[in-house]
Amino acid sequence: MNIFFKIGVPSWEETKSWGDFHLVKAMGKELEKRGHTCTIQVLPEWKGSADRLSDITIHVKGLSRYKPKRGPLNIMWLISHPDKVKARELKRYDSILVASRPYARQLQEKVDVPVYTLLQFADCDLMYPESDPDLACQILFLGNSRRVRRQIIDDLLPTEFDLHVWGADWEGIIPERYIKGRYFPYEDARKLYSNACIVLNDHWEDMRRHGFINNRIFDALACRAFVVSDRCEDLNDLLHKGVVTYQGKRDLYEKITHFLSHESERRQIAARGYEMVLKQYSVFSGADNLLCTIHTTLKQTGKMSS
Repeated sequence: MNIFFKIGVPSWEETKSWGDFHLVKAMGKELEKRGHTCTIQVLPEWKGSADRLSDITIHVKGLSRYKPKRGPLNIMWLISHPDKVKARELKRYDSILVASRPYARQLQEKVDVPVYTLLQFADCDLMYPESDPDLACQILFLGNSRRVRRQIIDDLLPTEFDLHVWGADWEGIIPERYIKGRYFPYEDARKLYSNACIVLNDHWEDMRRHGFINNRIFDALACRAFVVSDRCEDLNDLLHKGVVTYQGKRDLYEKITHFLSHESERRQIAARGYEMVLKQYSVFSGADNLLCTIHTTLKQTGKMSS
């Protein structure tokens, strides 16, 4: 099959800082191992003539809207910003994939298009434990500021802990002493995750509310990291006892204090999360689920792939 992934990145130069691109790149690599051809198109390429070569078009839904073309099987993969998606947009597709189990159930009650769950995942070819003492720290946050005050950082600061923040646009938002760099290559992110005692994670508000578990959690766990995250619907069910969640400044402080002084407990939790990702939430499992959905949708629609 020829599979085209459409991602809403404004240019190829900006792909290095977009999580959508790294997710799709990992999926494409896994699908090509299985004999399929995969093409990634950024936003300016969506209107090109290359679509005539596509058997399957998968729109990785973020903020940009795509108008499906006649011919290929058209699938939306909704991975973020669920509050911005309208029912009339969904009806244009042959099937919908959703990176949230609870929201997939909600969505199926609202539209006639078949809805399936396809969670985000870890690329275990890139994300695995790797020791690097030069990058060791107590607490790590890897992510851009988005030019807003991120809740988990606000809940932590001010802090006496050894906090390392990597990402763009933190200047003027948090004290300079916490900022260790504006950019760290995604391909090397395992070195940060693997060498932090605690990795912090948070979600966009609508993703948290609707159970969209972000890719950072899976990536960090694949590096056998110990993760503390904001509470997200379905997170504790999905990664039971493999991730610690918190609620509020006091709870965050108490949990960080406790786990920094209880290394064996921290390692046990991290090991559970690591095993779950390897068994259930790797790109290998994600590709299995995607291909199963594609074949089911092909049968339902009567469309044939080459």
